[in-house]
Amino acid sequence: MSIVVKDLTYIYSPGTPFERKALDGVTFTIEDGDFFGIVGRTGSGKSTLISHFNGLIKLMNGSLIVEGIDLSEKYDYKKLRSQVGMVFQYPEYQLFDETVEKDVGFGPKNLGLSAAEIAERAKNAIELVGLDYREIKDRSPFELSGGQMRRVALAGVLAMKPKTLILDEPTAGLDPKGKEEIMQLLLRIKRECPTIVMISHNMDEVSSYCNRIAVLGGGKLKGVFSPKELFDKEELVAEAGLSLPMPAYISKLLVERGLNVSASSEDELVQSILSIWGAKNA
Repeated sequence: MSIVVKDLTYIYSPGTPFERKALDGVTFTIEDGDFFGIVGRTGSGKSTLISHFNGLIKLMNGSLIVEGIDLSEKYDYKKLRSQVGMVFQYPEYQLFDETVEKDVGFGPKNLGLSAAEIAERAKNAIELVGLDYREIKDRSPFELSGGQMRRVALAGVLAMKPKTLILDEPTAGLDPKGKEEIMQLLLRIKRECPTIVMISHNMDEVSSYCNRIAVLGGGKLKGVFSPKELFDKEELVAEAGLSLPMPAYISKLLVERGLNVSASSEDELVQSILSIWGAKNA
């Protein structure tokens, strides 16, 4: 199992007038190989939750085991962060070094690897995110396009060779083409980094790419669902401040017009409509 969360509770500013419970008894498991979505309203506890996964926030109450490392005990931060890569919203703002190669190689360098291993990891990570290593390695990351900068920032995390990749709104601020490119890139990355955890407000992305989805509300876990299970629960979707993905919304309209359609993804919607069409014309 990749991440095991049990009774996780976190309080900001305890014992002060500003005390706020951000997480309240959260329990669930992320399995190896999951493409795991975390959704909920702004302020529901999503970012606080994932910040625990690589030690950015220290465990307060409950237990948390990440890639076999028990965070309730003393542990090696360096080992944890080599196993769990964190990509923040607008990761291009994390770039800082004078060349792309140096920026991507910063994490491996901190692991104490040899110069040859650092260079190899940087090259492989840059190519993994779809950039031309020879063309880009000596350029300043700040001279790149926004999309290229985001890929370089992602490469810097992948150069650590994490087993689990955590992403906070990976497509935020991108146009539709850019969003699709990033999501397809994540599918390719999953071959190298098998477990991906993604916060997103884009329900079309969540329904199309995630196999399991955790819903948070007011710091509490409302449940973990498959896309179909979640988007069949209209009251929960509304309570969590979510919108139906477009295929599920179209399905709802068709059901209201007497067609037996149920779909949470484009493929499911197409297959369901073709099945009804075939039955009517048989």
